[in-house]
Amino acid sequence: MRFWMKAVAALILALPGVAHATWWQARTDHFTVYSEGRDKTLQDFAERLEKFDFLLRRLYGVTDPQRGSPVKVYLLSSDRKVQELADSPNFRGYYTTSNRNAYAFLSRETKNGRFGVGAEEILFHEYTHHFMLHHFPAAYPAWFVEGFAEFFSVVKFPKDGSIEFGHIPMARVPGLVLGQPYPLKQLLARDPQGLNLRDGDRYYGTAWLLTHYYFQHQSDRKAEINRYLTDIAKGAPDMDVADYFEGGLEGLEKDLKAYMRQRHFISVLTPKELTTGAITLSPVDPAQAALIEEELRLTHRPKAENLPAITAAIRTVAAQYPDSAYALALLAEAEWKSEDKAAALATADRAIAIDPQSSRAYAVRAEVLLERANDSDEAEDWRAALTSIVRANRADTEDPVPLALFYRYHAMRGGKMPDLGYDGLYKAFSLLPQNPSYRFNFAQAMAFRGDYAAASTLLDPIAYSPHGSGMRDHAIRLKAQFDAQAAKMPKGAAKAQSPAPAS
Repeated sequence: MRFWMKAVAALILALPGVAHATWWQARTDHFTVYSEGRDKTLQDFAERLEKFDFLLRRLYGVTDPQRGSPVKVYLLSSDRKVQELADSPNFRGYYTTSNRNAYAFLSRETKNGRFGVGAEEILFHEYTHHFMLHHFPAAYPAWFVEGFAEFFSVVKFPKDGSIEFGHIPMARVPGLVLGQPYPLKQLLARDPQGLNLRDGDRYYGTAWLLTHYYFQHQSDRKAEINRYLTDIAKGAPDMDVADYFEGGLEGLEKDLKAYMRQRHFISVLTPKELTTGAITLSPVDPAQAALIEEELRLTHRPKAENLPAITAAIRTVAAQYPDSAYALALLAEAEWKSEDKAAALATADRAIAIDPQSSRAYAVRAEVLLERANDSDEAEDWRAALTSIVRANRADTEDPVPLALFYRYHAMRGGKMPDLGYDGLYKAFSLLPQNPSYRFNFAQAMAFRGDYAAASTLLDPIAYSPHGSGMRDHAIRLKAQFDAQAAKMPKGAAKAQSPAPAS
């Protein structure tokens, strides 16, 4: 009922004479930030994000010029909007991926109290996961994945232009001080599943503490932890964690508790060491601005029962902008997701007539035609689907969607997969390795190609995720299958048959 009330409100706002919020965007090398209104908040926030990205790249020697898909960040006006979109009362910010890009939405409201978690801290935490998965996608233990993200969650930007990092995440202090650090025997276990809220705070706090100890404290423990992490990342079998540390886990735990009572030093990157690109501020196209929140609802894992209302709201707004290819392409995507295939195809064609370079519209057209070709198996239908995929790719060569569709087209047709099919899927994955669907599909493709070891490695970040899920369970099962196949493969064995998309 609440969703339908929101949908009605959206329809009312779409009526002629009703003013829409003015949205502005800040474009940087690695982000596009959207915000209601042009104010210093947008400029400053975009600058901090770009500095944060530079900090990670500088510290870890990432010089790869390939930027991938820029992360889209939406600054919403209130916590309530974030919580409604996330479908949870406990969120102030959220990061995830669509099939087209990584995105985050968060509240502009400030955090409550010294020990609260601000939206910026949440984004820094999640972007650190994004960075790690893009550049260092190894099978690190859960505590280090979360400790690494917590270590960089609190970054400060003094007025002198420097960057301070290594600060204490104050939201974790109560769990550490009042509840004591989480036992290392449990922390270093592979699976942190089943944590309650209190234990969760202690877990994250202790993960931060051990990571801070590893990064900032000069002792023999640094080499021990480094060897342990290296062996885990390499998949060393039959590891006994206690053997890596002088005095076993009890000795490490004693030293860690002593470190907790010490003053924790921060690190600073000076202004002279900073190099970031330009930030461009501009108003968002009026049609896109009017649709930003509806597009987020469509993109962010909508429930099937809500799709008709989302589609109706988008259709009403799009009617106010009949010459907007952007609005029509978004409507076509909504109609496709709502399984109104005829309408999706017709709307996509209208968008293409206005803008022949609309990759999004061509991608929707390709989806409809692929399904039609699969049903009819007529050469003409297959040809029409392929034409739309190729045109979508030519319109935007950095959009992963047409690349993935090209692979799927060949997999659906059967027969030998051409190298271009693998290349397309690889590029889609490399543009957005944080997307689990692309990772699963590419791993499956490598397995069908006969490279089971590579397929297994690709699944490591999901299989060893700190968060239990059906997706993680599936990755663990697939890894076991691929590892078993890899063990049977003689050197120089022929590649296996053509791959099919992973389900």
